Amino acid sequence: MLLGITGCLLYVIGDFLFAAIGPGQSTETIGLFTRVAYLDMAEWRMWASILCGFVGSLLYYMGFHQMHGLLDARVTGQRDRIWVRLFKVAYITGTVAWTWVHAMFMTDALIFKYVFDAYGDMQSAADIANRVFYANAPGMAAAYILCDVGLTITMIALVWKRIIPLKSTGARILATFCNPILLPGVAGNLLALLPWPLNQLDHGTESFGHALVLMLGMILLKEMHGKPVNQ
Repeated sequence: MLLGITGCLLYVIGDFLFAAIGPGQSTETIGLFTRVAYLDMAEWRMWASILCGFVGSLLYYMGFHQMHGLLDARVTGQRDRIWVRLFKVAYITGTVAWTWVHAMFMTDALIFKYVFDAYGDMQSAADIANRVFYANAPGMAAAYILCDVGLTITMIALVWKRIIPLKSTGARILATFCNPILLPGVAGNLLALLPWPLNQLDHGTESFGHALVLMLGMILLKEMHGKPVNQ
């Protein structure tokens, strides 16, 4: 699970390489996705971001596979087994899909950059990049729903059903934000209101939410250490 947390932190690094901009760079977006700032980004950032996503996904699988094993041993009641199954769907989707999704975001940015460099027409370059993005959007949306939404719902249920052993209501309230939707939804939006460069910290909050899931898994591991499986 520590390797999994490391993988999630590689996601955070990849997110910063992909999305962080300087104080004077444009925040303008052409269409749904294409950002003008991509034209000023060094190509090595995009290559490095793809590599972080690839290696991060391998480590992500290791960590989440182990946490699934803990939940599988911990949850014996049939009514709660649905959360173990949903956790499995979410982490397998994350392993398979996020490598492709992350690379797709970067590939789109590179298409925009390369077409503009070749022809000097920003609008045409953005139109081409956006068409590629829209063609992949249904699969990317499905990955988001299965992984991020599914994992968030599952973790909230595991926390409040006390399958994740936390000692107080306050701890459970805090743990409710340890997932890839509520953390960026609250902390990420608040960070975005801060001045540069602090406002750039919001780019890594979704990936850090996945790391926090595994940190809750470490709490579960500590609780289960040395106890029989049926406890």
